[in-house]
Amino acid sequence: MLTFYKRFSVVSGFLLLLIVLACNAYIVRRQLGTQIDRQVWVHHSQQVLFNLERVESLLTDAETGQRGFLYTGNSKYLDPYQAAISQIEPQIENLATLTADNPRQQENIDALRKLSKAKLAELSQTISLYQSGQQDEARQVVLLDVGYSYMADIRQVIARMNQEEQSLAVSRMADYERGVRLTIFSIYGVSFFAAVGLIALAWYILREMDLRERHALELRTREEWFRVTLTSIGDAVIATDPHGKVTFLNPVAESLTGTRLESVKGKDIHEVFPIFNEVTLQSVEDPVKKVIALGQVIGLANHTVLQNVDGTLIPIEDSAAPIWDDKKQLVGVVLVFHDVTKDRQSQAVLRRTDKLATAARLSATVAHEINNPLEAVVNLIYIAKTAPDLPPDLVHQLTLAEHELDRVAHITRQTLGFYRESSAPETIEMPELIDSVLKIYSNKLKTKNISVELEFGLCLPIHGVPGELKQVFSNLIANAVDAVNQDGTIRITAQCVEDAAGNALQIVVEDDGPGIAEEHVNRIFEPFFTTKQDVGTGLGLWVSKEIVDRHGGSILVRPKSDDSGGAAFTINLPLVPSGRDVLSERA
Repeated sequence: MLTFYKRFSVVSGFLLLLIVLACNAYIVRRQLGTQIDRQVWVHHSQQVLFNLERVESLLTDAETGQRGFLYTGNSKYLDPYQAAISQIEPQIENLATLTADNPRQQENIDALRKLSKAKLAELSQTISLYQSGQQDEARQVVLLDVGYSYMADIRQVIARMNQEEQSLAVSRMADYERGVRLTIFSIYGVSFFAAVGLIALAWYILREMDLRERHALELRTREEWFRVTLTSIGDAVIATDPHGKVTFLNPVAESLTGTRLESVKGKDIHEVFPIFNEVTLQSVEDPVKKVIALGQVIGLANHTVLQNVDGTLIPIEDSAAPIWDDKKQLVGVVLVFHDVTKDRQSQAVLRRTDKLATAARLSATVAHEINNPLEAVVNLIYIAKTAPDLPPDLVHQLTLAEHELDRVAHITRQTLGFYRESSAPETIEMPELIDSVLKIYSNKLKTKNISVELEFGLCLPIHGVPGELKQVFSNLIANAVDAVNQDGTIRITAQCVEDAAGNALQIVVEDDGPGIAEEHVNRIFEPFFTTKQDVGTGLGLWVSKEIVDRHGGSILVRPKSDDSGGAAFTINLPLVPSGRDVLSERA
């Protein structure tokens, strides 16, 4: 009778899992259909916002072309005006079509259509007056500020439409994200339930089949294993047989791994003791296999973390040692380790204290440096506003004002980018990250007419914190932009290489500027060391090196020489292991 109940329990368990999986498949299918509909509406709102921005840009271009023509009399300034007026009305009609389901937006569209026609009529009037030789009358129309009033009203209408559509976009995105979360929960929750059920059923079946055979063997070997392991106890202890199968866990090890000896006994050590690099989250070499291969005591690598069954990462330290019998035969391996979370927390407090002190010095520097440029900008703008005409001196003064504002922007950027706490690591496609950084500096690159050469080979993904790595390449590209002259060149290459630490992604950022002097190479990554006395704080490269080190990589700089132009920074970052995805394992 007992055997019948056991078999009935196993069959019932499998049937329950099949029913749960079938129901979940139906729910996920419905959710995916709903998400597609919601995503279409989110895209619809984004398209409306883009068209609103396009209408305002076209009106601005038309006004800019009119002003240029009136001030210079050169008909080439009418090109953007002609291009804009031919597109404004189609853009407005497109907006009317996109917002046909929204009565409030339709009212705004009517107002926008009327104001745009009035604005275009005012532009056309001034241009016609000027072309007919009535230049003074044309300028007088401009000075009446009628066109300014039209543009102000247009911007108000566009702002209302933007606000309305952004509100709809937020609501639609919230609905979409809720659907995504429900779908993810359905997939992972039921998959986890099914996996646990299968594991439980498999364990139950295997335990019942193997219980009697193992019981006799355990009685004979338990005394010897306890004698050896008890003499080796430090903190947490895990013992294995010569093949790396778990045979013993003490209570501390059970607590740190989140498992019980009864449930993991006989499993491979990497299933019970999953360890990773604390920075890159890449798998660390199995210490038990290394001990079995070398036959000697080894220590765990620095920055090693143990993954608990609930996903918690616990920093650990200590060693693995072979267990020999009286015949010098390897009979197993013992792992002895302890939790160093409190030590790491103390170190983190010290690092934060040091960073706070550094940030205080940086803030003082910024406060001092930003004062003079701001005063200069205020004075120059005042002079520009009080000038009755537009003499050449005014152009020169406005140029100086732009330079001062550039200094302010640089100092502010250094302040904001100084340091941020790390966020959760993830898989990163390096070409996409570098492209996003280049977009930030696109205006400055255009101003100096700098050519950017990109050469990306087979770039496999890496594992790290996107915000921190974006900080690194932002610092390097900003330094390169400052270093090169007008019409200079910046070259960025990326390729997979094999260095001393294994497979890595190598990124080189080089420029044709003056380069870095030999005597500065050894100090280039020191805090507060800089060769840019006017705008540099000396923290960018220091922070960059710390970030690269935390990611398990390296950063090198090429000194200036007779046959090399400019500076070149080489960064090696470890690749995501091809056999397993740490992020998916943690999920």
